[in-house]
Amino acid sequence: MQIVSILYLLLITGITIFSYLFVDYNFPLQNPLIRQLADVDSTVKTITYVFFIVLAFGLYLYTIYLVRKGKITNRIIWSLIFLNSILLVSYPAFSFDIFNYIATAKVTFLYRENPYIVMPIELSQEPLLSFMHAANKTALYGPSWIVLTSLPFFAGLGNLFLTIFTFKLFNFLFYIGTSYLIFSFSKWDKLKLALFALNPLVVVETLVSGHNDIVMIFFALLAFYLLDKKLYIFSISAITISVLIKFATIFLFPIFIYVFIYSIQNKIINWQRVWIYCFMSMLGAFLVSPLREEMYSWYFIWPFTFLVLIQGYTFIKLVAISLMFGLLLRFAPYIYFHTWEGITPIVKIVVTTVPVILSLLLYPVRKYLK
Repeated sequence: MQIVSILYLLLITGITIFSYLFVDYNFPLQNPLIRQLADVDSTVKTITYVFFIVLAFGLYLYTIYLVRKGKITNRIIWSLIFLNSILLVSYPAFSFDIFNYIATAKVTFLYRENPYIVMPIELSQEPLLSFMHAANKTALYGPSWIVLTSLPFFAGLGNLFLTIFTFKLFNFLFYIGTSYLIFSFSKWDKLKLALFALNPLVVVETLVSGHNDIVMIFFALLAFYLLDKKLYIFSISAITISVLIKFATIFLFPIFIYVFIYSIQNKIINWQRVWIYCFMSMLGAFLVSPLREEMYSWYFIWPFTFLVLIQGYTFIKLVAISLMFGLLLRFAPYIYFHTWEGITPIVKIVVTTVPVILSLLLYPVRKYLK
């Protein structure tokens, strides 16, 4: 449907432009227009942000509806997926993590220091220190991630803007790879592909904010894919790489071992059951994540990846999508109040839970009317 493609193009272009309203004052970008955008009133920013999130999920649900009706082809879905490459030139507006990735890579590959011992703040002449957060922390991620970041870091040629782009491009390639693995595992089911790859939370947190969770999940899913192909050494390597990126996929280890044993014994693997176990395991990892810090929205990519592979379970998927809507809204109170303290935590809880409660109440009504 051409109208869907046009609306999607307008949406991601709008989000890309909107992202520059959040450029840090110390970020080395001297464009006067960008500086004026950064001074936009917080109320306007908040309303615009909420508008984009509502529009994104509205278009997402409409697209899923058209896919279910058979009115959208695989070609259109993949064209929408690749349209998301526009977001590679957006500013990482909603998180500072990408700057932490770059700083850790600099400590490792430019300054040749151990990132698990040396903090970026100890490199007093480093330009990133003027606008990055968590400069007073050693490397937050595993050795697999640090090794992998050598690719976008060196591809950035020492230029900050190019390096941000190469890190996002790096994520985009893994986003495409994960989408393909889901498409393959689902026997080329375009609905499952669209559910994952066009989900606003997946797209925003992966391609705008540039979080590395998509890389971790790609290798976890690749491990199961390689097990299915009986490529055992490569499969073990893939799951090890995944765990040594962010450690959350350690929750998948018991399931991986279960599938591994079944595979070497040439037993039939019930992939529906495998995906249910994987979903439950990563949902558990997501739910316990606040014990370490807080429930970050991009963490829900972990269980959602496996949820979309499960056949049926429509109600759970709708609740999950409503939760993802609420999780993205958690950034709105910060935009308005300019702080994570005060009333912001309460508002975050409200905007996260209300969409879930509404979905729980409205779904039975919808089924009754149907």
